[in-house]
Amino acid sequence: MSNTKSKTNLINDCYLLFGSEIFNSADFLKALSPSELKTAYRKKAFETHPDRAHSLGKDRETLDELFKYVITAYERLCSVVHGEHKYILKDEASKKNNVSRTYRHTQTKQTNATGFSSAGNARKSKRIHKRQKTTSDHFYKGNVPKRKLLIGQYLYYSGLVSWRTLFNAISWQRKQRPIIGKIALDWGILSYDAIQRILTERSGSERFGEHALRNGFITYFEFLSIIGKQKSLQRPIGEYFVKNGFVRSQTIEAMSVKLKKHNREMIKNDSNFF
Repeated sequence: MSNTKSKTNLINDCYLLFGSEIFNSADFLKALSPSELKTAYRKKAFETHPDRAHSLGKDRETLDELFKYVITAYERLCSVVHGEHKYILKDEASKKNNVSRTYRHTQTKQTNATGFSSAGNARKSKRIHKRQKTTSDHFYKGNVPKRKLLIGQYLYYSGLVSWRTLFNAISWQRKQRPIIGKIALDWGILSYDAIQRILTERSGSERFGEHALRNGFITYFEFLSIIGKQKSLQRPIGEYFVKNGFVRSQTIEAMSVKLKKHNREMIKNDSNFF
């Protein structure tokens, strides 16, 4: 297994350890701390360790191969996080210099299009960005990726929120979701005793719903229905940005309109490709 340290490998390593909801770019890597990397690695290593194949209901050889990838990804990212191979990111950063220089000149124009107006509101936008910098200075300054996005992702790629602010927003949104067990209990799908049994029997990293499905407590249709209900009841992520003063509600509305147009174009491009 290759341990070559290239930007492509590092980005893929981020996807493996952190998932697609957290954005993996040069900015992400520059902001990544050793403690955050170690936490993500430990979680992923526990989820993929071959010794847990039986409890997870998965093939040991498959887990063994994935576990090796996790270790390799962690080792590569460690070398960058600790500053040993920061040069790998310099090429990408230099390509963004022109974007970075023009970003300041176009900021007022961009904010006008997204709900801010004139110099007074531009100053308000600057204060909002300054507030986010107390958490992270890393804002995305490249082009918006040509793929379907969620509103939080779109705000990040538009340079309106930092990646760490987005990370916190995603964590907040997940905490607002109603518990799957409660939905199943309210619907009469699971009894209180069944819920206690699932909580007792499942492994530390296995999700409640996955364990219930795998062990026959619920059907696949019931699982999908519960997950769908859970997502429908979760708080919109835009609420986090507005409530904490990162983005105005008018900006969320304006960006939502732009996002719909963006996603329609991506769907159209995909259909033309096939």
